[in-house]
Amino acid sequence: MLMPYLNALASFREKVRNIAKDNKVTAILEECDRLRDDVLPELGVRLEDRTQETVVKLCDRDILLREREQKRAIEAARREEKERKAAEKAEKEALKRIPPQEMFCRGDEAAKYSKWDENGIPTHTADGEEVR
Repeated sequence: MLMPYLNALASFREKVRNIAKDNKVTAILEECDRLRDDVLPELGVRLEDRTQETVVKLCDRDILLREREQKRAIEAARREEKERKAAEKAEKEALKRIPPQEMFCRGDEAAKYSKWDENGIPTHTADGEEVR
């Protein structure tokens, strides 16, 4: 009895998504995704986007919510990894911009040495021993 209504909703959503894709209307696509990912799972309904059509399934609400949380955790981990890699890359790029004469005179490296030659090369350690 419920499935005809859900199929009508899925069909409507699919048509709206296709129009939004063709016209590059991201706000509509985001709202369609919110319906699929947030609203319907709370009601125990799963919408699966397929190449040709959208599949509607009635499922246990708790299972759908658990799956949603797992998916969000995976996405958060991916996002954090991407941010970490971007930060590492930015740090490496910043190091590349340091003139060679200043390499050992900045940051953690500067604390390791007490004297440098005219080219910025360390000549003595922080303890005063000559670098060999």
